[in-house]
Amino acid sequence: MTLNENEVINNLLNKNLKIIQRPDYFNFSLDSLLISNFISLTRGTNKILDLGTGNGAIPLFLSQRTKAKITGIEIQEISANLAKRNVELNNLQEQIRIIHDDMKNWKKHFENGSQDVVITNPPFFKFHGNENQLNNLDQLTLARHEITIDLEELIGVASKLLKDKGYFAMVHRPDRFLEIVDAMRKYGISPKRVQFCHSKLDKPAKILLIEGIRNGKDSLTILPPFISHDMDGKYSKEVLDLFQDLKIEKD
Repeated sequence: MTLNENEVINNLLNKNLKIIQRPDYFNFSLDSLLISNFISLTRGTNKILDLGTGNGAIPLFLSQRTKAKITGIEIQEISANLAKRNVELNNLQEQIRIIHDDMKNWKKHFENGSQDVVITNPPFFKFHGNENQLNNLDQLTLARHEITIDLEELIGVASKLLKDKGYFAMVHRPDRFLEIVDAMRKYGISPKRVQFCHSKLDKPAKILLIEGIRNGKDSLTILPPFISHDMDGKYSKEVLDLFQDLKIEKD
C-alpha cells in the first residue's frame, strides 16, 4: 500500500493487525484499547457502532473479539479516509464499514434502535471559546474538544441508536463522571459498570471506563481499579496482557 506524506504504518497489538497513522492527526492511544476490551460483547451481538471512530482503531480492536458487523462514523474526512484504508490494509472490508459524516446525521445511515452496541472514545474537553473561531481550529482540537457535538448530545444519539437492552460504553475523564451518569440516565441508559484507570497505583485516576444498558435496571458495579504502569514507569502486567489478547465474546 502506498503511503502519503506524513503517514506511517504501525503494528496494532501483537497480532497481524496494522494501522496507518499521521502524526498531525489524532492517533489511537491506550484509551481505545481499554474501551475495546471493556465493552460487553455476547454471541447475540450482531451490530456495533463506533461514534467518532478516528482512524478506525476501535473497530480494528473489536474485530479481534467478535464476528459482528462493525461500523465507524467519523466527521473528519482525512481521518475517515485513513480508517477506510486501515480496514482495507487488514482485509476487514466484509466486517467493518466506515462512514464519513457527522454522527448527528445518523438517521441518514441507521434506523432507530438498530444497534446492539454503541461505543465511543469522544472528545474529552468542553469548548469555552468563541464559535466564530471554529474555522481556525485544527484537526487535533476537533478530536479533543466538544466542538461539533457535546457529551449530552452524543449520549442522546447513542440512546436513539441502541436497541432495547443494548450496550453503551464510553472512555472519558473521571472529573466528568457525574455529568456522564446524569446524561446516561436522562436518555434511558442505566449505568451498569464503571472502572477507574490509574497511571500508577498511588496516582489519581486519569481515565474512566463506563458501560450502560438501554432501558436496563438500576444496578451499578464499581470494578477494581486498572493500573497501567508499575512503579518503574513500565507497562503493568494488565496492559501487557491486553496487548497479547482481548477478551473474546461471551455466550
